[in-house]
Order: sequence, then structure tokens, then C-alpha cells
Amino acid sequence: MSIELAMLAASGVLSLLLALVVIAVHFRRFGGTMIRSNREHYPELTGLAGRAVRAHANLNEALLPFAIAVIAVLASHATSRWSADAAITFLAARIAHAGLYLAGIPEIRSIAFYIGLAATLVVFAQLPLGIA
Repeated sequence: MSIELAMLAASGVLSLLLALVVIAVHFRRFGGTMIRSNREHYPELTGLAGRAVRAHANLNEALLPFAIAVIAVLASHATSRWSADAAITFLAARIAHAGLYLAGIPEIRSIAFYIGLAATLVVFAQLPLGIA
């Protein structure tokens, strides 16, 4: 398995772990009955519960372009040391981002977000420019 694909898979695991955090904080705050409901009258989420939901959503939004970049680079046989290092950087930045989001530390969290975004752009940059 390529480094890029391994980092994509690990990012998927991170998303699943954040989903479990969301479930746990919801359960602790609202109990099982509310979680199993349709959530049509769900109260606004604040504190850790709100941050967990937003961290999970933010990761999933960043994960789609990263996944597209990794798949395109792999399909075009354009992997390189740059794409591998960028994929590792993406995962590290997203782990940091999730932890900082859950901890409620906004300034450094934003830096982690932009590092992950830059890493995705580096993976995309490995694609050949020509269209066959």
C-alpha cells in the first residue's frame, strides 16, 4: 500500500473516531433517548458537544478533496516523495486540528487547518498537467 493511500485510510479512521466522540458527548449530555430520536427538536450544541460535531464536520469537508487528490495521483501513477510527505502532513495536521478543536484552542487550530489544506494542494500539484 502506498503511503498516500495509507494516510487516506488513517484519515478515514480519524473521522470514525471523531464520530465516536460525537456519539459519546451526545449520550453524556442528552441520554440515549434523544440520540435515537429524529433530532427534529434538538437543542443547540455548545461546549465540547458542539466542538466535537464541528470538528467532525470540518474533517469530513477536508477529507473529500484530499481523497480525490490521493486517488487521482495514484491512478495517474504520479506519486512522489512530495505526495507521500504531503499525505503524512495532511494526517498530522488533521489530528492536531481535531485535538485543538476539541480542546477549544482556535488560533493554533486554524494554523493546523491551513497546513492540511496546503498538504492537499501539494498532492494535487503532483498530477500531470496534460490531458490525454
